[in-house]
Amino acid sequence: MSTIRDVAKLAGVSTTTVSHVLNKTRFVSEGGKAKVEAAVIELNYVPNTIARSLKGGSSRVLGMLITDANNPFYADLIQWVDQVAYRYGYNLILCNTQGSIERAKDYMVMLNQRRVDGMLMMSSDARQLPVSSYGTMPMVMMDSGPEQAGYDRILDDSEQGGYMATKHLLASGHRSIGLLAGPLDKSNSQNRIAGYRRAMAEAYAEVDERWIQSGEFTYEGGAEAMSKLLDQPSSVTAIFASNDLMVMGAIRVAGKQGLTIPHDLSIIGYDDIPGAKYFNPPLTTMSQPLEQLAEQAIAMLLARIETPEREGQRTLLPPTLVIRDSVAVRKPVEK
Repeated sequence: MSTIRDVAKLAGVSTTTVSHVLNKTRFVSEGGKAKVEAAVIELNYVPNTIARSLKGGSSRVLGMLITDANNPFYADLIQWVDQVAYRYGYNLILCNTQGSIERAKDYMVMLNQRRVDGMLMMSSDARQLPVSSYGTMPMVMMDSGPEQAGYDRILDDSEQGGYMATKHLLASGHRSIGLLAGPLDKSNSQNRIAGYRRAMAEAYAEVDERWIQSGEFTYEGGAEAMSKLLDQPSSVTAIFASNDLMVMGAIRVAGKQGLTIPHDLSIIGYDDIPGAKYFNPPLTTMSQPLEQLAEQAIAMLLARIETPEREGQRTLLPPTLVIRDSVAVRKPVEK
């Protein structure tokens, strides 16, 4: 197996120069860099990142903990995070908890043992993990992590998103607006509910508490919440769903009951997943700035790695409204 000394000898440079090229820690002339890279390829040299981290250096590896990699929203975000990390010379270890707290704990142990340079946490499971399980690694929370942990946080402004979505339905002439909320123990669900209530209150629109039904952020969760909503004696003309997957389940239930979107029922989602524009009809939804989220999260994490003692930062990224065809303009009822 080739060593860093073999690479240095073949390239005609010092081992220090090889290290700087591989770790991108100091400027090396283009000629020297090309010689090192050519030697690495010829010798098929693979740096021992674990050994390097044990010596106190950088592993050039970041961890990312997420709840469900199958969710199109997460899948899209992961691609952006991976692109940004790669651009900065880091590899990404992805840990999919699938909603299991035990898996989340095991992954945290593994990442600490691997001595990853830092951690991105975009998992609602973080709120149930003991802070002690985080160890001392630099970390950025990209979801509803515990405030008291003192880590950097970059979040979607879910309260403003819920407000904007409901305001759009109100501006389209709807007053009886239902809400398919996510799980009530998740802060982003509560924030979107708060935004919905604020918009309804500003418009002096009555909220029947039976119009607010919760479910998981899944197709099944949306279907179950929609079934409960449509079973209520007072009907709605429009619905704000807390994510796009819930919309898909809700539309299926509506179709089974003979309701068409948006003729009989308008609906707006949240996340703007890649398939949202291919819904039938194309879905009006709230879009989260995933590229900006990935860029800022990595930038915050690298700053934390560089200066571990700095004060925790908190950033809210505003969502944007994407108007398509799932919301109909409702004419005022003549008196």
